[in-house]
Amino acid sequence: MPVFFKSFKNLYKDSVSLMQLTASISSTTGIEKLSVAMQTKANLQRAQILGLNIDAKPSPNDLMAVFEAADADEALKVFDLIEKALNAKEERKSEVKEQKTVSIIQTKERVVDLNFALISVPGAYAAAEALKALKAGLNVMLFSDNVSEDDELMLKEEAVKRDLLMMGPDCGTAVINGMPLGFANVLKKGSIGLVGASGTGLQEVSCAISNLGGGLCQVIGTGGRDLHEKIGGLMSMYALDLLARDDSTKVIGVISKPPASSVKEKIIAKLKSIKKPVVVHFVGDKNPKSQDGNITYASSLIECAKIACALLEGGSLSLSKDEVLPKAKSNESNNALCAIFCGGTFCAEAQSLALECGFNVKSNVPVQGAKSLKYEGPGNVFVDMGDDEFTNGRPHPMIDPSLRDEFFAKSMQDPHVKVILFDVVLGYGSSLTPLEGLKKLIKLNKRSDLNFVCHVCGTDEDPQSLKNTVNELKALGVTVADSNYDATLAALALL
Repeated sequence: MPVFFKSFKNLYKDSVSLMQLTASISSTTGIEKLSVAMQTKANLQRAQILGLNIDAKPSPNDLMAVFEAADADEALKVFDLIEKALNAKEERKSEVKEQKTVSIIQTKERVVDLNFALISVPGAYAAAEALKALKAGLNVMLFSDNVSEDDELMLKEEAVKRDLLMMGPDCGTAVINGMPLGFANVLKKGSIGLVGASGTGLQEVSCAISNLGGGLCQVIGTGGRDLHEKIGGLMSMYALDLLARDDSTKVIGVISKPPASSVKEKIIAKLKSIKKPVVVHFVGDKNPKSQDGNITYASSLIECAKIACALLEGGSLSLSKDEVLPKAKSNESNNALCAIFCGGTFCAEAQSLALECGFNVKSNVPVQGAKSLKYEGPGNVFVDMGDDEFTNGRPHPMIDPSLRDEFFAKSMQDPHVKVILFDVVLGYGSSLTPLEGLKKLIKLNKRSDLNFVCHVCGTDEDPQSLKNTVNELKALGVTVADSNYDATLAALALL
């Protein structure tokens, strides 16, 4: 099909709103190859990767729309939809004409009490914009990825020096003083503060706390690399100091994938110095202690939430290790599991649990003990669809699940796959119709030997509604578990 291209001069939109717009237009028109993005060199290259070959030069101040369409008439209709969506974003309700601000510094000068900046621009420009914000005295959430570790270290050192939060880069989730930022959920307000180098891990624990009747005061994301050796947990340590001093925070939770050993020691030492109860979960940590002074170690994300709620009530949770885990059978290569995740932390937790149960595991983001997805031998497949290899040039699957649905369809056709395990993540930023494609696929299934197991991360107050989403899945015959941990156990037990 022919490719159509249009450039909108001197028009800027952040990457999150453009990904959402792309997903919305694609859903409305049925056009799969579509990109609405800033006309940067990187985005032009991503369009090429999608097969959208255009002769255009980078122009970072301009916005572009490029897509495949059957003919010029269809293209005109699509361009019209895009223009209407862009113009709608620009409409002002006030009759007073305001001068547009075109920089962080300009905005800070006009709004003197401004104290926070959410930055979502291409990685090549992200560090420079974040540094401007910090120097202007603003706390920063840097949603952008593709920022070097050197730049991350520089930004976080600058933030600590100025007594400011520097969340990210690649920080997808936060709730600050009740304000959801990035991918976040509608949560009950309360006295539990969370710090996490894990976006969907934070969503899982915060949603579970809210669903259990607890409440959150702060949910602080740090970016996934914060606990790497090079970064040294700079922002985690700073965030913990904030929560330690905050009178409204009664219980602290820490969630991350396994940190560098030296960084882990620093974090634990910091937690022991805080005169508040703390619950910690390092995803994939094989032998966590159950109790160490004021610290309680959780063995899963859901247990982390349960412990936080128990600690808030002044009690403790019995950490039973007597559960019977499913064990791998000798014929597992003939009865394979395919796990398809939008959440990277869910993928890591599921892999670790499968390995603990003795199953062979391969993944595009393998945890310790797992094989690479390129490994030719037997194994159950665990795929993180939110990894860069799938989001390069495309919206994240939580925004647009279409690529996830394509992988889901291929897995259904594999006769060796007996169980498909998947997640659905609700909340702000996520697709308002996350089941649209999945429902069609599951209804088409003719195999009696194929099982579907799912975990839905969210709350009833989310725009998509946890209760409604779960009921829709159950009506399709899907086994729905209350947590990613339980969903993984249920899936493994079916092999």
